[in-house]
Parts: sequence; C-alpha cells; structure tokens
Amino acid sequence: MKIITKIFLLSILMLNQIYAQKDVKEMNIDGVKVIFKQAENDVVAFRMFIKGGTTNLTKENAGIENFALNVATTGGTENYPKEEYNRILEKLGSSISANCANDFSVISIRSIKDNFNKTYELFQDVILNPAFDSSEVELTREQLISSIKTEDTNPDALIRKEMILWFYQDHPYSNRWIGNLDNVNKFTRDELVNYYKNLIVKSRLLFVIVGKLDIKDVENKISNLLSKIPAGSYQEAELPVPARAKTGGYHIVEKPIPTNYIMGQYLLPRMNEKDYYAALLGHSILRDRVFEEVRTKRNLSYAPTAAVVTEKTSTGFIYVSTTDPDSAIKVMLAELDRLKKEPIPGKELNNHKMRFITMDFMRQETNAMQAGALAAAELYTGDWKNAQKLVDYINEVTSAQIQEMANKYIKNLSFVYVGKKKKVTEELFNYK
Repeated sequence: MKIITKIFLLSILMLNQIYAQKDVKEMNIDGVKVIFKQAENDVVAFRMFIKGGTTNLTKENAGIENFALNVATTGGTENYPKEEYNRILEKLGSSISANCANDFSVISIRSIKDNFNKTYELFQDVILNPAFDSSEVELTREQLISSIKTEDTNPDALIRKEMILWFYQDHPYSNRWIGNLDNVNKFTRDELVNYYKNLIVKSRLLFVIVGKLDIKDVENKISNLLSKIPAGSYQEAELPVPARAKTGGYHIVEKPIPTNYIMGQYLLPRMNEKDYYAALLGHSILRDRVFEEVRTKRNLSYAPTAAVVTEKTSTGFIYVSTTDPDSAIKVMLAELDRLKKEPIPGKELNNHKMRFITMDFMRQETNAMQAGALAAAELYTGDWKNAQKLVDYINEVTSAQIQEMANKYIKNLSFVYVGKKKKVTEELFNYK
C-alpha cells in the first residue's frame, strides 16, 4: 500500500508539472483567443477549434460541416493539388485532419518542430484556399455514405445512433454531425463551398497549441491567417434540456440477433457545474461495480460499463450486451440504487481517486491530449485554467457529494434496446 501511495503522490507531482501554469500563455489575437503551452519534446499539436457544432446545423443540412471539412483537409488546395499536398505531408511526416463533435469541429496539425513551418503553410492554404475539386467531393461522399450505412449493420453503432435520435429529438444534437443518407447524397459542391466560407470566421475560432515553438512566431502566423478571415457574428446558443431527460422511457429496435444491446442514458451536470467532478468519480466507481457484478460474478456480459459523456449537454449512461437482458438490467439498476443509498467506503473512494488521477496523468503524456484538455476546459467552462485544477477538484470530492449527485441526476433513465423484443421485460425500463 505504501508503494501505491508513493506512486500516486509521484503521479500528482508529475501531473502538476504537466499542467504548470507558468508554461501556458493566453493571447488575444484580432479578437480570437489563443492558448499556447510550451512543451519540452519536439512534437507539435496545433488545433483550430470551430465553435458551434450541431447548433450550426438543421435537419436539412445535418452532416454538411463534417462533409465540407473532410473535403477541405484531404482534397488539396488551389496552390497544392491533392497529389502534391499528400506527397509533402508524407515527406514531412506531418498530418492535417478534421474532426467534428456535437459542440465544435477542429482542424488539427500534427508535426515535429523542425517541419512545423512547412506544415503550417499547407494548413493556412487549407483554411484559405481549399480546392473542393468535384472528384474529391464525390470520393468523400462515397466514404461518408459507407460509414453511415455501416451503422445499421453494427449493433454497437446502431444503439448509439438510435439513442441520439431518440433522446435528443427536440435538441440540436439530433442533427447528427455525420448526417444521414438523404442529406449526404444531396449536398452539392457549391453548397459545401458556401457553407465552408461562412463557417470559417473569427467569432467561431479558438486556437490551442502545445509545442516547443517560439511564441512570437506562433503569434505572427496566427495573426497573418486571421487578417484574411472575416470577423463573423457567431453567438453561442443556450442549449435546451432534452424533454426525454425529464420523462425517461424506452425505445426498442427489433433485431433478430443472438446478443441483445441495452443503453440507459440520463442527464448529468456540465463541466462548469459543482457536481461535475462528483459525477466523474462516481461513474468511475459505478463502472467498476457494474463490471464486477455483471461480468465477474455472473458472467452475464463481456463488457458492461457506465460512463460520463462530457458535452455542453452532459450525460451519463449504463451499457450492456447480453443474452440475458432481464438479469443484466436488474443487476445494473441495483448498482445505481446502491450508489444513491450507500455511502462509499473510504478505502474504495481513495483508491478510485488515486486511479483516476494516475490515469489522467497517463493520458496527458502526449501533447495532443494536453491540447485537448486545455481546449475542453476553455470550451466547457470558459477558462482553460480549470484543466490545471483537476487533481484538486477530484481530491475534494466526498462520498456524500457522490450520493447527492446520484440522487439528483441519475433518474428518468431513457433506454434504447436493440435485439429480440421477446427476450426483455419492458417494465424494467421504468427507472425513475
């Protein structure tokens, strides 16, 4: 136990060094916030976040942002045709990529320090002069259609899709960033180009950089880029509480498959709310308990779990795939009740704090993950400095706070069930 404690204390020390505030600088360049962290290694993680995510979308154009950003970052530019663009990136060992999420999109550079200048030159051309060649539009369309079709053949992907569409039916998250077959099939090249031009405006942008770079050079590069980008008028939208979170219920997708898939979802506090860290630690405990009771003791499932999804509308969920859904659901719901009713023993709580902080330290070993943590704190709390306070926030959580959080939030579960309807007792889905 003494050895474990020493490892834990060492992890805290190293994590504090990773997050050292003196190494992070905040700049305002032409009205855009830039967060820069000096790193000791030669890998550069450069992120340009585009705020809005699904709030930028409607049912009619869901998927267009993901489509446009993928074409822009993979299809070359007006000055660097695709073959030359890819050849240069390959020679440099660099990458420029785009990813979308419910609350934002991001265009990323991964490079080594010595090759950053040339990689950034390509990045700036992607932002300002993407080619949007018709052949690349069609190639990307085929790839997206294939991905969307695959969702319906993979039960894990299908249950996630069905949960989004059902739980968030009155919420912007229902406008899935990946889109749907009808939308992706109909978007024209001109629509993609126009959407992209209107998307890249200063009012939407946040830059986060972790790398061994000269801060003045970074400032000059971003300033030059922003001088060529319109100001825009983006205002962050206040997201509604999903109606389903207030009522719960269930949705069954009949599938003649041997294993049945169950997910139960509920609202949780956002990162800027006081119960958030109790929810994180509580679900770490819940995840272990569910695994022990469902998998280890009863062998009802290979990989039952519980988790927090951190977003502007944060949620928690329980998940299990099983041939005996009634038994698995009963055990998992019993663990929810246990979290609400029984104080967590001190040893169990402390062990989970130690593990949680150590695992977070391990995740922060890469520059990319450090950039992600700084960005998440900025986007979800309005202050990147909260990323540096994780150790304190987790250590302050008490057993009583976890119980209070569980009783306040883990209720009105919304279930999606994929499998044979006759195998499950539907009354079990009535968890209030």
